[in-house]
Order: sequence, then C-alpha cells, then structure tokens
Amino acid sequence: MRFDRLSLTAYGPFTERTLDFSGRPRALQLVYGPNEAGKSSTLRAVLGLLYGIHPRTGDAHTHEHTKLRIGATLVDQAGHSQSFVRRKGNKNTLEDADGNLLAESAIAGMLGGLNQDLFTQMFGLDHERLREGAEALLRG
Repeated sequence: MRFDRLSLTAYGPFTERTLDFSGRPRALQLVYGPNEAGKSSTLRAVLGLLYGIHPRTGDAHTHEHTKLRIGATLVDQAGHSQSFVRRKGNKNTLEDADGNLLAESAIAGMLGGLNQDLFTQMFGLDHERLREGAEALLRG
C-alpha cells in the first residue's frame, strides 16, 4: 500500500491541507519540516485515518471534535486505488468519497494485517522514538 494523497481536511492545526504523493509512486516519501510545522500532527492524522481517531484526541484544538476529517487515496500493490474519508466518531466513521458508509474491511486489506502498534513501529518515527533510539545507541 502507498499513499497517493493525504487530505488534512479538518485535523489538528490543518484546514483543507493536502499532501500529494502521486508524482513519485515508487519513491520513499519523507515528510520533514521545522519545529511546530505539523509533522507529529500529520503522523497522528495518518494513524487516525487508518485505525480511527482516538476518542480523546488532543487534535481538536482548531476544529470541534465532531468536525474532524481526514481523507486519503491509497493504492495497493496491484494498482487499485481507494479514496475515503475518516470522521471522528464512535462507530461507522469510514466513508467513501461520496459520503457513503464504508466497512473497515475496505481498507484493512491494504494494510496487510498491520495493526496500529506495528504500523507505528515500522513507519511512525516521531521525536520521542528518535530520541529513545539515539539514547539506546549511546548506551550500546
């Protein structure tokens, strides 16, 4: 699975912000920026998009909890794409691009069995994990 597009419609400090990765479909995508640019918020948005927005998220400071929205277009290894939107809620929070309810299974296959913890370990290098890794290297 790869991201073609990530839409931070209403999440954290973002409103109608889109990251377009479609121009380099086979390249590694690295998101970087200065402090307070929104990198950690974007990582939490990706996790919320794929696994559901945490019930007590701290990313509702710009938008009301009920207005939080994250969208994406994912492409699987066969080249099939799936566009969807995740809204904040307790159940049935995944919708297609037209607002129709989607089952979680619509994207579960694209995740290849990765649960949130494993996804975070493999792809979610945040400041805390980077610091912990550096300290472990120094101790080793």
